[in-house]
Amino acid sequence: MEQAEELSGVREVPVAEDAQCRESMAVAAAQNVLAPPRAAQDVGLVVCAWVLDTNTDWKLAPRLARKAGARRAVAIGVRQLSNGGAIGVQIAVAQMVAEASLRAALVLTGDALGPDAPGRWSGAEGAFMGDAATALLLSRTQGRLAVRSIASSGHCEHEADLPVANPLLGPPPWASAAPAKVGSGPFLLRRCVRDAVQGALADAGLDAGDARLRIVILPRLAPWLLDVLMTGLLPESLAAEQLRLTARTGHLFAGDMTANLDHLLREDALEVGQYALLVSVGSGFTATCLVVQAVSPLTDAKRHEKGVATS
Repeated sequence: MEQAEELSGVREVPVAEDAQCRESMAVAAAQNVLAPPRAAQDVGLVVCAWVLDTNTDWKLAPRLARKAGARRAVAIGVRQLSNGGAIGVQIAVAQMVAEASLRAALVLTGDALGPDAPGRWSGAEGAFMGDAATALLLSRTQGRLAVRSIASSGHCEHEADLPVANPLLGPPPWASAAPAKVGSGPFLLRRCVRDAVQGALADAGLDAGDARLRIVILPRLAPWLLDVLMTGLLPESLAAEQLRLTARTGHLFAGDMTANLDHLLREDALEVGQYALLVSVGSGFTATCLVVQAVSPLTDAKRHEKGVATS
């Protein structure tokens, strides 16, 4: 256990109770961002991302949309492993840009191993796994943060080196947790991170030295893996502003980026006009980078607001 904690950098993780499942948690998260209930009527697109497999996943996206109250939305399921939530955001943003009549989109993630699953402690994703569901509302009319750009990069050739079986469902390989990841895979993923960072900053009209770029939030992975993936690829001016939020949650399956956006809003980390860069990665291998800008100040009425406005 001590070895695993040292490798992962995790002190605690959320664990779903016996009565909880990823579906109930995802619906609760969705209802939270869609309060008041009439907000669901504006949602024309629901994008749902998950990692673990069940026998009913073939209709998970429309089922979650229905239970969240977005009964007339187009529902899409995304299978992109740990980067699924980030790609879900990109799909939703792109659709809102392309479809002028789409007033709001909802991005959901959710996975739960439960209290007794051995895969939680395997380090298969470079960190212990935390059960979680996230919901992100993108709207044309409300939100403290505006999406300024989002870019992805992929290198799929490494897929052939991944195990056939889902590594989260196997035994906990304590002794091999770190060595298994220190191969060509992380370095291929570095290319993805580099290209996605450069693309997102360029599309947002920012350069590495722009003083308005205040924060980088990294995926919720182990420190050793973040060092491998990120060292030398992020603006030097942001070295002291990098947020690593793994310690109290572990890796949140497909929900790292959406959870990090929630943290950015809850902590009121940006002043109006300032930017943040959020990085997401996943086996596949893909990296997605999102640039957001604070466009309105925090008020008591907005203190619990979790929506993100597109622009």
